[in-house]
Amino acid sequence: MTARVVAVEVSCDGPDEQTDCPDSAAVRARFTSVTVRQVRADGRADGWTGRRVPGHLRDVCPTCKGAAR
Repeated sequence: MTARVVAVEVSCDGPDEQTDCPDSAAVRARFTSVTVRQVRADGRADGWTGRRVPGHLRDVCPTCKGAAR
């Protein structure tokens, strides 16, 4: 049996470092998006933002983007 990655989920990191996303938001799944880069591009098309912080990229949904402190 061979295991293959089926898809990738990118979820919201919340409005700030201490607060989780109140909606538990994730980028909507699209049939053609299977890599992290493709999924993040889908999120940007839906109004998500991303910014580098030390060690990783923070992904923020449109709701949390408006509530960011």
